[in-house]
Amino acid sequence: MTTPPPALARVRKLLALATSSNPHEAALAAARAQALIEAHRLQGWLDAEQEAAADPDPIEDARDEPLETARRIRKWKTVLANALAQANGCVAYTLDAGKMKSIVLVGRRRDREAVRTLWDWLVRRIEWLSATHGAGQDRQWHEAFRIGVVGAVAERLREAVAEAQEALPVRALVRVEPARAAHEQALERFVGEELELKRGRSIRVDLEAWRKGRAASDELELPGDDER
Repeated sequence: MTTPPPALARVRKLLALATSSNPHEAALAAARAQALIEAHRLQGWLDAEQEAAADPDPIEDARDEPLETARRIRKWKTVLANALAQANGCVAYTLDAGKMKSIVLVGRRRDREAVRTLWDWLVRRIEWLSATHGAGQDRQWHEAFRIGVVGAVAERLREAVAEAQEALPVRALVRVEPARAAHEQALERFVGEELELKRGRSIRVDLEAWRKGRAASDELELPGDDER
């Protein structure tokens, strides 16, 4: 299966509309987008229940399509990639290739495309939030602020996934569960057999800047559905 084009088209439209001067909209916009993505993922599993053929969208190591490649990957981007991957049935890891590093996704193409869509918008938005709130601050402050925003975004993503699942009728959710569990097992097996990933190091940040980043994401406003 692949993510239906209309699903990501709706997500991109929703994110494109979240461009007001209000600096506190990133987490809520991402959560609404994630809810749409999760609803289509659940529906896809329901539809696939009737299919006898093997899934044409297998789990892959997409190192040829990294989220980002740079000499140094910022900590906040690593945290963001992990949050988006977890919410969308993928695994994110950092690949070292000589002097360059890349953030790579493992998962089905439809899930990786969902991560990419959210990533492209959130990276720009979080950088804008940081510049707006931290004029004159040093790099360490901005790093901590951005990790704070990502923390709030990650919480909203988890809530959006849970709410999309709760919105599904109980009978449908029971039918979806085997497919979801099978995917999680397949992803874990792929990572265990195909990759040799090391545990990441803990991240230390400026606590006050981190708190401000969290606060900046907790005061979110977007136009209601009737205004979009």
